[in-house]
Amino acid sequence: MEATALIAFTTALYVAWAIGSNNESMASLSGCGFLTLRWSLLLGASTSLLGAILLGWRVEETIGTRLLKGGVSLMDAIIVMVILATSMAVASMLGKPISSTHGAVGAIIGLGLLRGGLGGVDWGTLTIVAAGWFIFPILSLLLAAVLATLFKAVLRRRVRGLRDKIRVAQISCIVLIPLVSIISLSRGGNDVANVTALLSALEGFNPLQMRLLGGVGMALGLMILGGGVVRAVGLDLIQLRPETALASQMSVALTLLSGTLLGLPLSGTQIQIASLIGLGLTEGKWINIKALLEIFYSWILIFAAAGGAAAFLSAFIY
Repeated sequence: MEATALIAFTTALYVAWAIGSNNESMASLSGCGFLTLRWSLLLGASTSLLGAILLGWRVEETIGTRLLKGGVSLMDAIIVMVILATSMAVASMLGKPISSTHGAVGAIIGLGLLRGGLGGVDWGTLTIVAAGWFIFPILSLLLAAVLATLFKAVLRRRVRGLRDKIRVAQISCIVLIPLVSIISLSRGGNDVANVTALLSALEGFNPLQMRLLGGVGMALGLMILGGGVVRAVGLDLIQLRPETALASQMSVALTLLSGTLLGLPLSGTQIQIASLIGLGLTEGKWINIKALLEIFYSWILIFAAAGGAAAFLSAFIY
């Protein structure tokens, strides 16, 4: 039992580290140049850890106890985390975007179907989760579009000359600090459940300690390897006007925090991309539909592949 638990903790720490290393929440803040990359990463790591500890229990409950019927075992948790670790490593090597949230939910559904057939899954909860994957990105897209249009109308009336534009850019960067902090806090609370939900549902495991383990792993991943992702995405986002980036981050913050408080496992990257699509539509910019479809297909693929892999491993081990 002790050896199995050690394997579970080690795998959980690795998966959390991998999730943290792909957290781009601080990209817009770093990209605007208001904070250095080092301070942006430190802010992201601390807020992500805090979110994991304080907010993670809501999404943990949905993934760990409501999706499956009949309870879980320590081996179930290891199977899910091994699948997540493998899929994230393969995706990184291939340069393909995936969602750890879709992978975790898919793996858990695979376990439930193998063990109890159609009765092994709470289909009502799964329907709510799946609806959240569609509704919240759409909300993010619409909110970003509305906010961008509103900001543009206000600035067109009030901004005159270079000095006003510089002042608007500075204020936008300052306001980005609390916004991206809320995003990072929400992502910490949402993403940690992919790692800890099944462990926290087990008897003898302290949920707070599990979330602390996951939060530390995500914080370390962001601090050690997250700089490349933050730098790359930040350079892309800074091509937008600061006030436009502000509309995007406000949309993501409101949407992701709402979903996390409701206990819905969401993909922060999915919501972020949706907000950028909203900005693109508002400003009449060209959107790479082919690239978006590839990302969409990868999310569906990871859900199905994780479910199949979990069922196969469960049948093989048990």
